[in-house]
Amino acid sequence: MKRRLFILAMSAASTIFVLVGRAQIPPKEAIEADSTGIVLLDEGIEPHPLASGVYLGHGIVLTNWHVATYAAILGWEDFELAPEDQLLTYEIGDHSNSLVHSWICLVEPDFRSPHAPNPPYQISPTDKDNCIPYNLTQRQAFRPSNSDLPLLMPTAPLEQLIFLDRTIELAIVKLDPQKLAETKISPPCLSRVPVQRGDLLTIHSHVGGQYPAVTAIATVKDDQPKLLVDPDPRVPTQKRYAAMSIIALVPPAQANSVGPGSSGGPVFNQRGELVGLVWTGKYLEDGSTEVWITPTSMWLPRLQQANLPDKDLNQVLETPCPAVKRDEG
Repeated sequence: MKRRLFILAMSAASTIFVLVGRAQIPPKEAIEADSTGIVLLDEGIEPHPLASGVYLGHGIVLTNWHVATYAAILGWEDFELAPEDQLLTYEIGDHSNSLVHSWICLVEPDFRSPHAPNPPYQISPTDKDNCIPYNLTQRQAFRPSNSDLPLLMPTAPLEQLIFLDRTIELAIVKLDPQKLAETKISPPCLSRVPVQRGDLLTIHSHVGGQYPAVTAIATVKDDQPKLLVDPDPRVPTQKRYAAMSIIALVPPAQANSVGPGSSGGPVFNQRGELVGLVWTGKYLEDGSTEVWITPTSMWLPRLQQANLPDKDLNQVLETPCPAVKRDEG
């Protein structure tokens, strides 16, 4: 049977991987951590893994549009969202948008009926059992990746959504940088240089909820960013959307190194510069994995020109990677 891979954030409807709880006592000395991190639905002792992201310092975390909005789940079923309900920016506690505090709930199955509920989700105005947040809440958090001391790694709640754009599958969220003050993280710089066909890229992500991050090596197959339509068959054709993407291939031997949970995972070039984020993909007949990447070279100029009203984000955007010549790589 042909296998397919759809690199989307995991949901309450999918298999849940339980992670070890965070330590109750914060580390006394700063510990090293990867800028790659896992986005969690933090429920205390057993937080649920959702997707991946990357920490840029100053409290700034990058991940996917569909991770920050749970749009992937909304797309699967019969939900229609007006443009004004696809949040551009808000702070937790801001009630200006009607769906900020809505929850998506699994409909209780009726075992007396031979038919499954249609649709199996409903939007609820309150938090109840079997619900997950539609948008960012204080239960959603970011944990940097560390292979040696997972129990000591802080889990920092996400506090503000400051940018969303579906066409580039990008979300920018903020946390309190003091929550990671005891952690030594070396954030990557953002590369303006487009990748080229044949370039080797390194993907870090928390595939399948694995902690620490898993590494995969991909080769750029199509370096021309194009609006490519999400191939996920769970999303009705009329609801699928397109995002600017380049395509890279992961060889069959590493096919399990990307998958559900890789959404928002950072992609680095051979100089360690951030060149994009994973947002979806699929398995190919030969066993290799086609990974779709939203490229930094597309969205960095857009963000810099937008002059977004956040001084921390602008500080990050104003210090991209140093210019390099292609033949130096």
